[in-house]
This record gives sequence, C-alpha cells and structure tokens, in this order.
Amino acid sequence: MKDGDFVEIQYVGKIKETGKIFDVTDETKAKQANVYNEGNKYEPIQVVVGAGHVIKGLDESLLDIEVGETKTFDITPEKGFGKRDSSLLQIMHLNDFKKHGIFPRAGLKIEINGHWATVRSVSSGRVKLDFNHPLSGKTLLYEVTLLKKIEDLTEKINAILKVRAPGIDVSSQVVNVEGEKVNIELKGINPPYRSSLEEFIKSDISSYIPEIKDTSISFID
Repeated sequence: MKDGDFVEIQYVGKIKETGKIFDVTDETKAKQANVYNEGNKYEPIQVVVGAGHVIKGLDESLLDIEVGETKTFDITPEKGFGKRDSSLLQIMHLNDFKKHGIFPRAGLKIEINGHWATVRSVSSGRVKLDFNHPLSGKTLLYEVTLLKKIEDLTEKINAILKVRAPGIDVSSQVVNVEGEKVNIELKGINPPYRSSLEEFIKSDISSYIPEIKDTSISFID
C-alpha cells in the first residue's frame, strides 16, 4: 500500500507485555478471547493510509502489507499512545469530589474540564489523578489483516463519513455520484455540528479523492 490508499482492515490490538487485548474489530476473535462486549460494534474499519485515522505505528504498518495478508507488528509507545508524562499526574482534594456527589476510588475514570483521568489512589483526603492515556508507555502488538483496497468512489466517500462522524449510521446516509457531481445526504445531523462536519468532509474528499472537485459536492437533508 501507499499513502492515500483507501483500505479496509481487521485487527487485534494487545499490550505486548501482558498479551491483554485492548481493541479488536472481529466479533469471532473477541468471543474466542473472552473480551466480547455486547454493547460494542465489531466490524472491519476503513481508513486512508497516511491520513492519521489510526495511531501512527498502525498507520505506518499498512505500508508494509498487501491485500489478503495478515501480519503482526510491534508498536513502540512513541508511535502508539505516547510516553508517560509525569506532569499529567495531579492531586486534588477529596472534598472537591464529594461536594459534587462523586466518591472516587482507584481505577475510576473521571471527566474533568473535558479531559478524562484515571484515579490512581485515594488517601489522607487526597485523590491522585492520572491524565495520561491508559495505554501510554506501553509497547503494543497489532495483528492486522488487510481485507481489501477500496477503489469505488462511493465507498471512499462512505469511508470518510465513518471516520468523520463515527456515531452516525452510514447505511442511512445516501451518497450519490453522478459524473462530476456528488450529493451527500446527511440525516439527523443538526447545526452547529452539521456545518463543521460538512467542511471536514469536503476537505477530506478534496485531499484524498482529488478527482472530485470541492465545488461539485452538495449536502442535502
């Protein structure tokens, strides 16, 4: 593969030191490993190689794999979720949580000012918070299968929709490509999120599908 290619992949992500699976896209493998969660959606993901849609190490690994292959890659913290940063450890008073009806305990994840932290310890009226990503400092092991290279324009646009708006049901959105004109139907997406989403989608299409001109893209309800 090369930068700019649209691909569909399956993968299993593990912490190399322990072998613990932290992410898996295949339902069968999730059940076999006893990490299946009924609330999760298990399906192949579609990404643009080199676009940063996945962590850097996984993104770079796609340059070294062919359609139909399954390969395993080691990914260092620098190309995964970063090194641990001691400056992201913070101490807060327990009373600051209690007055909001929160009773922290070790391992609890708490959102503070739009950032997620893990409670590391609670003692002597103090709460130690860790704002590092839970996988920071970990070497990762990814088993990646490249299912296919996406060539169809409609599929490429749908792949961009999935990346930019992962919460929406792409199957209910209609992408119609007629010659040089592209109509994208976005259902149930309201302002102000919709206007920024449209700009991101246009920008991605211009960057990764250069044969489609920005001026030929229309959004409809």
